[in-house]
Amino acid sequence: MKEENGALTDVVAELERAAGDGEVEVGHLIDALDERGYGPALAVLPLIELTPLGGIPGVPTLLALTLAIIVIRLLMGYDHFWAPDWLRRRKLSSERVKKSLEWLKPISHRIDAKLHERLSRFAGPAARKAAAIVILGLLLIVPPLEVVPFATSGPMIVIAVFGLGLLYRDGLLMLLGFIGSVAAVGAGIWGFTASGG
Repeated sequence: MKEENGALTDVVAELERAAGDGEVEVGHLIDALDERGYGPALAVLPLIELTPLGGIPGVPTLLALTLAIIVIRLLMGYDHFWAPDWLRRRKLSSERVKKSLEWLKPISHRIDAKLHERLSRFAGPAARKAAAIVILGLLLIVPPLEVVPFATSGPMIVIAVFGLGLLYRDGLLMLLGFIGSVAAVGAGIWGFTASGG
């Protein structure tokens, strides 16, 4: 498996190639991410929720489920991703996936230009495990938040921050992820309560 220091732009391009034409199975996208490790998966998949694809009902929950399986594998110490066949066979429109990735390209260029390794002790194995536990907690609140417009974006942004922290070995981002997780949970509870859920 490649080191988790590949440029985010390269990861987006790899997913674009994997999307193909017509329809793409979730399994093909997972396999494309598997080549690059946990950091890129935890950075890119949550960002997809912020694209037009994330506005489709059920997609945030599908992303949350996929991410949860990946994070559990991370906690268990596996090098490679795994997903059940029913999830791998789930199909998405290639055109919609490509449009979402196209939307991400300028963002990925800016991120690549700004982020780098720093405070790496906060991005080490212990921080990685702690982040995985926090991410699982955030993913649990995504499905119920789907009833509140845009509410799933908060947890997904925080998960993406953790993913970028792992991708670039950026301890500052990891610390921001821990702080942001508290804010995301608070905002999610408030939004869910305010909507009458």
